[in-house]
Amino acid sequence: MRVLVSESYNIAWFTLADFVTRGEKERALSMHRLLMHSVQDVAIAHQLEGDILLAFADDGAIDKYYTAAILYKQSGKYQQAISVCLQVSLFKEDERILEVLLDMYVLSNNKSGTLEAFSRLAKVCISQNNTELLQKIFDDHFLQSSKLMQALLTARLVRAFLLYDEENKSITKYMHKTLDLFQASLQSSELQQTDLQKFLSEVKVLNFDEYKKAEIYLGNNL
Repeated sequence: MRVLVSESYNIAWFTLADFVTRGEKERALSMHRLLMHSVQDVAIAHQLEGDILLAFADDGAIDKYYTAAILYKQSGKYQQAISVCLQVSLFKEDERILEVLLDMYVLSNNKSGTLEAFSRLAKVCISQNNTELLQKIFDDHFLQSSKLMQALLTARLVRAFLLYDEENKSITKYMHKTLDLFQASLQSSELQQTDLQKFLSEVKVLNFDEYKKAEIYLGNNL
C-alpha cells in the first residue's frame, strides 16, 4: 500500500511539472493545492506556489515568495529565506523582498551581503521616491552597527543618492557623516586608508563637484 501511495505521489508531481511545461496555469495551481495537503512545511508550500506563478510571469509570485521568506525567517531558516529572496530578485526588485534579504544578511552576520542588499534596497527606494522607508531602514541598521559598519552603510547611501537621486537633496548631510565616520574608524584602526580613498574615488567619478566639496571638508577637519 505504501508503494502505491508513493507512486501516486510521484505521478502527481510529474503531472504538476507537465502542466507548467504546457502552460496550463490553473490546472498547475489546482494540482499544487492537492499536493500541499501532504506538505507539513507551510513555507515550502508558498515557495512552490511562487515558483509556479513565476513560471507564468505572474507578479503574484512576489507575495508568495515574501510569505515564504517571512516564514523561513520566523523558523530560523535564514539561508532558505536568503535563497528565496535572491530568486525573486532576479524576477523583480521589490522593497519588501529586499528588506527581508537585508535582515537575513544582518542576522547571519554577513557583512558583504548586508552592504549589497542595502545598496539594492536604496536604489529601489530612491527610484520609487520612497525615501521615508529608506531613512527608517537606514536608521534601524545604523544604530545597531559598529562604527566601521556605520561608515560603510553611510557610504553606500551616499553612492545611491549620487546614482539615483538627480536632485541630491540629502547628499551633503550624509557625505559629511560618511567622512566623519571614516575618519573615526581610521583613528580606531577599524578601517584602512585605502577604504576611504576607494570611497572618494567613486564619488569623484559619480559627481566631481561633490568630490571637491568632500576634499575641502576633509581638509578643514583634519
